[in-house]
Amino acid sequence: MTAVRRYLLGGGVATVGCILLPLGIGRDALYCLIGASGAAAILVGVRRNRPDRPHAWHLIGAGTAVWVAADALYAWYEHVELIDPFPSLADVFYLAVYPLFGAGLLLLARNRGTERQLAALDDTAILTLALGLLSWVFLIEPTWAAGGDILSRAVGVAYPVCDVLLFAMVVRLATTAGGWTTAHRLVMASIGALLVSDIVFGAGAFLPFLADHAYLTDAGYLASYVLMGAGALHPSMSAPGAPASRGTPRTSRGRLTRLAAAVMVGPTLLAYELVAAAPMHVGPVVIESVAMVVLVLTRVRWLVTQLEDQAERLERLADIDYVTNLASRRRFIDRLGELLADPRRPVAGLLLIDLERFSEVNDNLGHRTGDAILHAVGVRLGELTGPHALVARMGSDTFGVLDPAITTGEQAYREAVRIRAALELPLDLPDLSVSVEVSIGALVLPEDGPEPTSALLRADVALSVARARDERTARYGVEMESGGMLAPLLIGELREAIEHGDLVVHYQPQVEVATGHVFGVEALVRWQHPIHGLLGPDTFISAAEQTGLIGPLTAYVLDHALLACARWHSEGLDLTVAVNLSVRNLLDPGLVDDVREALMRHGLDAASLELEITEGTAMVDPRRSTQVLGAFTQMGVSLSIDDFGTGQSSLAYLHRLPVRRLKIDRSFVTGMVDDDNSAAIVRSTIELARALRLDVVAEGIEDDATLLMLRDMQCFAAQGFGLGRPVAGPLLPELVRRIEERLPAILATHVLSDALPT
Repeated sequence: MTAVRRYLLGGGVATVGCILLPLGIGRDALYCLIGASGAAAILVGVRRNRPDRPHAWHLIGAGTAVWVAADALYAWYEHVELIDPFPSLADVFYLAVYPLFGAGLLLLARNRGTERQLAALDDTAILTLALGLLSWVFLIEPTWAAGGDILSRAVGVAYPVCDVLLFAMVVRLATTAGGWTTAHRLVMASIGALLVSDIVFGAGAFLPFLADHAYLTDAGYLASYVLMGAGALHPSMSAPGAPASRGTPRTSRGRLTRLAAAVMVGPTLLAYELVAAAPMHVGPVVIESVAMVVLVLTRVRWLVTQLEDQAERLERLADIDYVTNLASRRRFIDRLGELLADPRRPVAGLLLIDLERFSEVNDNLGHRTGDAILHAVGVRLGELTGPHALVARMGSDTFGVLDPAITTGEQAYREAVRIRAALELPLDLPDLSVSVEVSIGALVLPEDGPEPTSALLRADVALSVARARDERTARYGVEMESGGMLAPLLIGELREAIEHGDLVVHYQPQVEVATGHVFGVEALVRWQHPIHGLLGPDTFISAAEQTGLIGPLTAYVLDHALLACARWHSEGLDLTVAVNLSVRNLLDPGLVDDVREALMRHGLDAASLELEITEGTAMVDPRRSTQVLGAFTQMGVSLSIDDFGTGQSSLAYLHRLPVRRLKIDRSFVTGMVDDDNSAAIVRSTIELARALRLDVVAEGIEDDATLLMLRDMQCFAAQGFGLGRPVAGPLLPELVRRIEERLPAILATHVLSDALPT
C-alpha cells in the first residue's frame, strides 16, 4: 500500500473516530492532531516529491498550519477560557487562511500554462459572480443586517466574502489549460470540502436546524485537511506546476452547461423570490446581470474566435499533405475545379505521376524511408515545375501537377519526358541514396477534360497506358478509350449501372461430353454501356474488385442467374447455373447467408447453383476458403475451381477444398489438337481429377476435333464457342435444343485414340 493510501485510510479512520467522540477537550485535541498531520504531510510531500515550483505548496502548507492554530485557539477559548468570543484572535487566524490558500492556488494556476488566459478568466468571473450573488442574498446581507457592532458584522461578512474569493481561485485553477493529475483532484476536493463546510456553518446563523448540528461540519473540515495532505504526498503533486502543452483548449459540454447554469442564477433567484413572496433583490440581480452580459459577450466572442481558428487550422491541414508538405488531393481537385469553371477557360497541363513498385520500397526499407522518398520526390517536383504550378500528392505513391505554363499536347508530353528523366536521377536521403522509377500520364485542359472528374479519369487512363510503354510516358488521346483502358473512366459509373439495371447476364452452355446433353450454364456478366456498347467483364471486373463494388456486382449477377434458372425450370428445362466468385466475395462474412436467401427467394434447391472460384482466390486465405466452401457444401451448392492450371495452388490444399469440379483453362485446351504438350497437360489433369474424384470441365472448345479428343480422354464436360456462344436468358432454350440435336451424331463418330499422345 502506498504512502498516500495509508495516509488516506488513517486520516479517514481518525476523522470518523473524531466525529463519533463526544464534544469536549479530547475531541478537539484529536481534531487538531488530524489538522497538524495534514500540514506535516504537505511539508513531507514537498521535500519528497520536489515540485519544480514549490512556492505554491509552501503557501498552502502555511495556510494549513495557520488553520490548525486557529482551531487550537478556538478550542482554548471554548474549553479552557469557557467563553465564545466573536470576533477573537482565532478569527484573525481563520481569516488569514483564505489569502494563503488563494495565493497558493493562484500560483498553481499560473504554473499550469498561459494559453488562452482570457477564456479561463472569463469563465472564472462568470461562475464567481453567480456564487457571489447567492452569497450576498443568503449570507452577506443577512449577516450585516443582523445587527451588532461594526467589527462583529465586518468579521461575519468577511467569511462568505473570502469563500467567494477562494472559490474564484478554485475555478481559476480548474479552467486553466493543462491535464488534471491525482494530486490536482485531491487539492480541488480539499478546497471544495472547506467551502461547503463554510457555507453550511454560515447558514447555521439563520437556520436553526443547521445551528443545532453545526458540529457535523467538522467532518468537512477534517476531510479538507486529509485530502490536502494526501494531495501533497502523491507523486503527481509536481505536475500541476508544470506548464501546459500548447494548443487550443477544449470547451466541453459540461463546461458550457456550468456556465449556462451560472448565467441563470439571477433570473432564477428573482423568480423564486416572486413565488415565495420574499423581499426582492432587484438591485443586486441587475448589477450581476449587467456584469454577466458583458462577460458572456466576451466569452461568446472568444468562442467564435476559437471556432474560426479551428476551422482555419483544419482547412490548412486538409489542404496540405503532412508527409511531403505539398498540396493535398482535396486542394488539387478544388484548384482544378476553379480552373475549369473559369469562363475564360485558361489552358493548363495536367500531369499524373506514379512511383513504380513503391510498396516494395516500404516493405524492404520501411515506412520511414518510404516517407523520406516521397518528401524528396515532392521537393524535386517543386524544383522542376514553374512558380505558378500546383504540385500535390494525390495518393500513397501518386503525384499531380497542374501547370498553366503547359498549353499544348506536345508540350505536355515533352514536360512528362523531362520530369520523368529528372525524377529517376538518384535521390540523396539522410542515410542512403536511392533511385525510383516513375510513369507519367499527361493531358491538356480543357481540351482533354472539360470538368474535374473526367479530367482525372482521363489522366488515369493516360497513366495506365504509360505504365505499359517502354518510355513510361503517355499523353491522353481518345483512342485510349478501349479495352482495359476504359476501366478508370467507367468505374465511376458502375455503381449507377448496377442500381439502374444496365448490366446484362448472358449464359454459356456446359455440355456432358459422353452424351452431348446440356446439363448447365455459366453466367457471364456484360455491361450495356450507352456510349461504348456491350462491354465484356474484363473491362470492369478488376476495377470493381479494387473499389469494393464486387460485392454488389456479384449479388446482381447471382440474383439474375437464379431468376433465369427458375424460369427455365418452370419451362421444363432442368439446368444448373454457375456463378463466379472473387476473393473479396469469399472474405465477405455475409456471403453464405446472402446465397441462401437468394435461393429461397427464387424457390430453387441448392443443387441448382454452382459457384466457381479460381485457384488464386482459394489460396489467398486457405483457412477462410475451406470454412466458407464447406458451408456451401453442407448447403448443397456445387463448387468448382475455374481456370485450373494457371494459378499457383497447393495440391494439398486443393485436396482439402470441398470442390466437385475442375475447369481446365482454355489456354491448354484450345490448341491441344496440334500441340502434344497441351494435350498431355489436359490428359494429366483429367487423370489427376479422376484420382481426386473430381469432374473435369474443359473450356475453350472451338471445334469438333477438340471435343472428340476430350471424349476419348474421358473428360466429363466441355464449354466453348464451338459448342455455343453466351446468349441472353430467353434465347437459351433454343440454343440448348440445337446443341442436343447436333452433338450426339458428332460424338458417335470413330475414336481418335490413335491420334492421342501416349
